[in-house]
Amino acid sequence: MTASKDIKLPQQASYSELPEYIEHVNNIVASYDSPSGVLGELVRQVADSIWWVKTYQKDKDHLIVMRMANCLVDRRDFLVGLEKTALRVFEALFKSWSGEIIEPEDQAYLDSTLRSKGYNLASVRAEAVRKSIKELEVIDRLIERQFKNMRLLMQAYESVRFAPQLLKKMSLEITQLEQRVEQS
Repeated sequence: MTASKDIKLPQQASYSELPEYIEHVNNIVASYDSPSGVLGELVRQVADSIWWVKTYQKDKDHLIVMRMANCLVDRRDFLVGLEKTALRVFEALFKSWSGEIIEPEDQAYLDSTLRSKGYNLASVRAEAVRKSIKELEVIDRLIERQFKNMRLLMQAYESVRFAPQLLKKMSLEITQLEQRVEQS
């Protein structure tokens, strides 16, 4: 990586050293024809905002699936040592939620657990959302803030990108005005 493409965050965040984060930022920077200087920094900040939107969305998904699993597994199961049961329910729900293929025995187990608690997949999801609405609102506000940051960064990017052209245009206009004054 060249010096102009190094990721420079205000504080050294732990996520900034993750290979997937670095690859994400480098891909975004490359999609902008590898800008440098101020433009490069603005693009890296946009990439950081996109990273956080994706991260917050994953957090929302995990929160909902966790609450779904909590609806299906009693707290006393943890006291009796049935953590594996809770983990199995969570994994099956998460695979179902994310569209992955569930093993037939795990699907049968999930279906029987849903039936035993009087739920179907849609109703347990609705219950999980109801129980976590405040947390979801906080995450949604964080996502909204990142989108606002991206809009402002994109405006700044466009301003910086077109500033030299605007300066040249203004110089030409001044030259034309000076020529008119000299002619008159």
